[in-house]
Amino acid sequence: MPPVRQPLEPARAQPSSDATRLLLVPSEATSSEVLYERVAPVVNGMVWLYLATDPERDDIAQDILVAVVRGAASVRDPAQLEGWVARVAFNKICNLFRRRKLVRWLSLEALSGYEPPAPHVDFHGRELVARTQRILECLPVSERMAFTLHLLGNASLEEIAERCGCSERTARRRLKAARDRFTRLAKQDPVLASRVSEHTRPTGERRDG
Repeated sequence: MPPVRQPLEPARAQPSSDATRLLLVPSEATSSEVLYERVAPVVNGMVWLYLATDPERDDIAQDILVAVVRGAASVRDPAQLEGWVARVAFNKICNLFRRRKLVRWLSLEALSGYEPPAPHVDFHGRELVARTQRILECLPVSERMAFTLHLLGNASLEEIAERCGCSERTARRRLKAARDRFTRLAKQDPVLASRVSEHTRPTGERRDG
């Protein structure tokens, strides 16, 4: 199968009987096109969740999509395809973080590379996301994977436990540890500090709006 030429493009694999059976491909579409339509949103969502500002994001997305296309025929139940794709993407990103050895101990040095905020910061834009991702990189991988699902993916405890392959009790413990670490680090960032203070302030003391 030729490589994917651009991020999240349809893989141009030749139709196979397994893929046809799996996806119930209509006559006017190829198996790879139908496969892409189903798996690309899942891969894209997972990559953006964990790697939105990563300079290697597009290459990583390609690698995951190629792995998904190659392994899709092993999924015997079409209804389980998206869940399988999410697990593949999650595990590959988790392994990527481990390979990069991004696990760091909490310290001031972990934030020494932060730059002051731009004169007119877009709090809903790239700078806020980049600074959040920078702090997430300081967390242990197991905590980072769980907490990102919660913080940026709005996942439930049950969903986090399922995706991380652990019990809900373990997921809850990881979330608490990650939240504590994240809050301590975010308070040292000139852009995120006010946001953290706002969200950690008792409800009755929060500003209106």
